[in-house]
Amino acid sequence: MDFSVYQLRTFWEVARTGSLTKSAKNLGYSQSSVTAHVRSLESRVGSPLFHRLPHGVRLTAAGETFRVYVGRILSVMDEMSVALKNKGEPTGRVVVGATAPLMEYELQEILRECRYRYPRIHLSLKVMSTKDVEAAVASGGVDVGLTFTRDARERTGGTDGGLLREVLFSVPFVPVGPAAHRAGDPSPMDRVLVVDPDCASQEILPRHLASLLDEAPTLMETGSTRGALGLASGGLGVAMVPQAAVGCGSAPDGLTVIDSLPGALVHVQALLPGGGWLSPAVSAFLSVARRAERGAPFSQHLPDQCVKRGIGNTDTGDQQLSR
Repeated sequence: MDFSVYQLRTFWEVARTGSLTKSAKNLGYSQSSVTAHVRSLESRVGSPLFHRLPHGVRLTAAGETFRVYVGRILSVMDEMSVALKNKGEPTGRVVVGATAPLMEYELQEILRECRYRYPRIHLSLKVMSTKDVEAAVASGGVDVGLTFTRDARERTGGTDGGLLREVLFSVPFVPVGPAAHRAGDPSPMDRVLVVDPDCASQEILPRHLASLLDEAPTLMETGSTRGALGLASGGLGVAMVPQAAVGCGSAPDGLTVIDSLPGALVHVQALLPGGGWLSPAVSAFLSVARRAERGAPFSQHLPDQCVKRGIGNTDTGDQQLSR
């Protein structure tokens, strides 16, 4: 189908106002020109786009479908116009939805580099649960979703549930708990402190402890990794947290990595709409996030004293950790 941009903008305005007269006034056309634009589009589409009513117009079923695609076309045209005015530099707003552990510990360097490389991109961040991230990407509430997965096979990208999933980089997780246990107090192993119960990183400890204790441990949602660390240091349970949260003496007093429990390497995945097209701003953000995986191994980013203490010793599967 061969459409002119001015015809599509006319259609968009008529759909928005529900009036040929108002649209003509807003666009600076005569009403007869607006009517001609609409009729030309309907001829090319092959079906009516509007129901003609005594006082205005209303979209037909075909018109509703047409409006979705016209909105996408006009959005791309506007983005292209802005990008060309800025000599091709990516520009625009990117809304990123991510789970709490990611937002708290893993995104700072990515955001800093994105700001340095693409100063015209404006990032908006939203902390969400894993389920909410997926729903927000599917509905268009966010441009990019970031969650954890244990499945490294998604590393090359794949579509699931209408969403495109791509593993970007990996994050080591370690089990933590109180450094000392007072006699008579309940065992901290009986309770698992979870930031997001649907997060892949938070499923590891409950499953392992259930196999050891022959019953599922009690779960307590903390809402943030820092909250889990504080409660664990107070003897109120054990938690699985990003290794960065306890590296180099940053853990709260009274907290320790538990050698007898398994840690794991968990993968950060990007969730994107399944349509396949990404704006230049979203593509630029993803290019920065992908580079995080191509950097040096985690232990090479830590000061020597941290490496000597064994922080950074996590392998790709569940295993016993040595400090």
